[in-house]
Amino acid sequence: MNNIEILKQNKQSIWIDYISKDIIESGELKSLIDNGISGLTSNPSIFEKAISNSDSYDKDIEILAKKNPLISAYQILEEISIKDIKNAADLLLPTYESSSKLDGYASIEVSPYLAYNSDKTIEQAIHLSTKINMPNVLIKVPATTEGVTAIETLTEMGIKTNATLMFNQSHYTDVSESFIRGAMKNSSKENSFSVASFFVSRVDTAVDEQITKYKEKSDILGKTAIYNSQLAYINFLKKFNDKNSNYIQKPLWGSTSTKNQNYSSTLYVDELVAPNSINTIPMETIHEFTKNGKPKNYTGWDASYIQKQLEKLDEYKIDLNQITQSLQDDGVKLFQDSFDNLLKSIENKLKTISKNIS
Repeated sequence: MNNIEILKQNKQSIWIDYISKDIIESGELKSLIDNGISGLTSNPSIFEKAISNSDSYDKDIEILAKKNPLISAYQILEEISIKDIKNAADLLLPTYESSSKLDGYASIEVSPYLAYNSDKTIEQAIHLSTKINMPNVLIKVPATTEGVTAIETLTEMGIKTNATLMFNQSHYTDVSESFIRGAMKNSSKENSFSVASFFVSRVDTAVDEQITKYKEKSDILGKTAIYNSQLAYINFLKKFNDKNSNYIQKPLWGSTSTKNQNYSSTLYVDELVAPNSINTIPMETIHEFTKNGKPKNYTGWDASYIQKQLEKLDEYKIDLNQITQSLQDDGVKLFQDSFDNLLKSIENKLKTISKNIS
């Protein structure tokens, strides 16, 4: 039995944390789906990598520029990213339909510059949802205070969301309760669906750095992120059960590539296997996992044990809530930087195209 099948037996979905025109047109994405990948996520950093490092988008940009000489880099970005998402969602439609609409989604993110503006986030989410017009697309909204407000409104409207940049239990509680409030007010006949993207590896990177200032070795090194994520899953089980069968917000493990070379490259895939959860994984980690991963079958996680393990952070004067809130703040800034770089890359391509046209 291959590793993807083991995850399926544990009722966990594997999504790819990447998108590009190349993997769609080459058939690589279709092959991944045929081999068990059941969803896809994107963000500004992913699109920056896809568009900036490839000339496959140049023809699309040229066509758009010829059609509208006054088109902006932002308008071009919206057009080509929506096209990629629609094509990916189309490939995932059979998965969406065969899973009773509980899998088979592609995600696209609102501008990171709207992270602290509820009204503008809602406005852009409606715009993207309407323009894409696919049933299996999730609109990614950051789990800032303003984003949480937007998630409730969007869920009430029947727009499916992917709450992103969650790092701690407060983030999870705020997002899940916002979704539940919105789902209970949703007047559409369809059941409400969402995912809550809980980030993993960056937590260990930040915490381990603090621990090693005090001690070279500790039995909590490389484990904080896993315990933190497991607590979020335990909270998920409390909030979504048979009584709430008309709506669900699945926990999604994000940022699951291992940053520390001393740890297994598949650590955060192997350790976070759980029913009704999703692990969204970069391409290179997926390939590594299929070859060398050692996924653990889910047998339940003990909240009291996890809490005791996390209490060890007190020895090093580590405030996990403070660190994880900083990680969210930094995450918004990182996406803004990627967004800026992406627009600059498109602007440079536009200049080159304009010279060739003239």
